Amino acid sequence: MNYLTRFYFYFNNIIKYLNQKIFKLKKNFLLLLFFLFFGFLTGNLFGTLIENIKFIYLGNTLLIIIIILMNEFINFFTYNTKNSLNLFKLYSFLNAFKIGILLGFFIDSYKVGS
Repeated sequence: MNYLTRFYFYFNNIIKYLNQKIFKLKKNFLLLLFFLFFGFLTGNLFGTLIENIKFIYLGNTLLIIIIILMNEFINFFTYNTKNSLNLFKLYSFLNAFKIGILLGFFIDSYKVGS
């Protein structure tokens, strides 16, 4: 008799998946944290230095379009399922950098709003 239920099968698969993700995170944790903090610093500096960037005459609209396109390209390359394993690490570091930039923008918007 087989006493394994469908719930046990799905639960076991979820636990295996989480263990794989945790193992990958343990392997590159410090470098991912570095890119996250570097992106956060870049996002905060961008909010601080935006007035100096405007002197190049890019304008606010063009700057926003560049930031959105950068985020979308990083998302496309990170979450594309056809990536090779060697480039996957690079894309995960770029994704951590992107998340740091967006977090920096979010925190900077609270500073401006208060």
